[in-house]
Amino acid sequence: MTQCETPEQREARVEQSRVKMSASRALETPEVRRDRLEEDRHRRAASRANETTEQREARVEENRVRIVQTRELLRQSNLKLEAFTYDSEYDYQVHPNVYIGKMDIVCVHCSAKQFRESLLGCVAHMS
Repeated sequence: MTQCETPEQREARVEQSRVKMSASRALETPEVRRDRLEEDRHRRAASRANETTEQREARVEENRVRIVQTRELLRQSNLKLEAFTYDSEYDYQVHPNVYIGKMDIVCVHCSAKQFRESLLGCVAHMS
């Protein structure tokens, strides 16, 4: 099924999965979250215990490369005033501090549009 999907279909599926998981985790109680993280730790430990030396070295190297790339990206990209120098060749979605999505939530207080995952909520209502 996933082998035949277009890049757009994959992106939509991954986004839908991300939103569902985010909503599910937002409803988790602290106890459920603690238990889930504990299960994850046990699963990772079991997986790593079964790794060969080559698999471990490959995993460690992949993590090292990913961390180096992320740090370099953060160093290179100062997003202040970036909209004034927009570069269509640059993929802004890869930046960890950038969220590109729909602004489909309308504030009941001031009618401002905001992202579904907005952490601030209504700024006008807070003041």
